Amino acid sequence: MQITKENTVAEVVSKNLGSDHVFSKYKIDFCCGGGDTLEKACKESGVEFETLKQEIETINNTISGKTNLNDLDVKSLMDIAKDEYHVYISDSIFEIKPFSEKVAEVHGAEHSEVVELNVLFTSVEIVITEMLKNSILSLYPIINEILNLPNPASDFSLAQLEELKRSIKRNEIAQILVGDTFKEISRLSSNYVLPKGACNSYTFLYKKLQEFELEIHKYMHLEKNVIIPKMLKILE
Repeated sequence: MQITKENTVAEVVSKNLGSDHVFSKYKIDFCCGGGDTLEKACKESGVEFETLKQEIETINNTISGKTNLNDLDVKSLMDIAKDEYHVYISDSIFEIKPFSEKVAEVHGAEHSEVVELNVLFTSVEIVITEMLKNSILSLYPIINEILNLPNPASDFSLAQLEELKRSIKRNEIAQILVGDTFKEISRLSSNYVLPKGACNSYTFLYKKLQEFELEIHKYMHLEKNVIIPKMLKILE
């Protein structure tokens, strides 16, 4: 893919392996902000377009042997979402939560930001859990129901289409909340920079939160900018 300033962030992430790491590095939202052009994203983040382009092309060439998500069908993509991302997200929440609470309790008096961070993580955990629940119980089942029709492009009912739209909308709302919350968590933690003399629990928490932020954005991008557009294209 020839990367230009007119490309959207979502287009670049979908077609260039590893570009999610580059966007994350420069705090460019590739999920809910995926509709922005690279020109706009670079201007808002303060990075030069040529710098961004070069880094994306370099990392994409390095890992070009990996599977491109755009080459997979909708059912295969949903399997990846469930078997890889959902498992990782659930396990990570279980892992992060006690450390978030511990660091807030032990270091909150000296570092008030970790108290706010703990409150934010507790609230976003609920949103993420409901988002995954909606995908498993509503969004993916209705997609499978339509795909299993003899001719998905024409045999779907109005009721099925409306259920699909409602499920998509519920997750879109959740994705915005999750994205905004992690922007605030990143701000409070100074982009996960540890204070001097941080203990092992503090270090683990920030490392795990930074990793989790990237992975949750990759998951939301997969659903919002890959699975859903592919499904809607089938119904055109």
